[in-house]
Amino acid sequence: MAPRRDDPLLLAQLEIERLWRDLVYHRHPGAHFAEQPWTPAADVVVTQDSARVILELAGIPREAVKVRLQGRTLEVRGRRVPPQELRGAYYQRAEIYFGEFQRVIELPWEADEKGIEAVYRDGMLEIRIRAIAKTGPKDVPIQGSAS
Repeated sequence: MAPRRDDPLLLAQLEIERLWRDLVYHRHPGAHFAEQPWTPAADVVVTQDSARVILELAGIPREAVKVRLQGRTLEVRGRRVPPQELRGAYYQRAEIYFGEFQRVIELPWEADEKGIEAVYRDGMLEIRIRAIAKTGPKDVPIQGSAS
């Protein structure tokens, strides 16, 4: 099974490999922050019948974000574009990640695909999701001829 892109151990390994390449090729230490997969911060608040997922997406236009819900899985992906190339300047510190991102969040219940809404305001994406209404036990009639 292939490792998932949001696996923290895989991301740490990729970061170490990138830093090593930067050292070998004498690139500026801040250069490794540009154009790599990154993971935006997220809060997930769950109740028995709904959930709120809030992601911090500062600097990303609403049009660059895609939200997809399938069953119990919520996927948010997009891209943050770096600023224009610096001419005659260098990064003294580079802590802002740019490039593609993806968050996959497993919900504790099946989601109602008609009961989802997403609002993007001030760099924060809030997604509200309803659970599929649970029904109680159902007696199932048995068909066939009586013996």
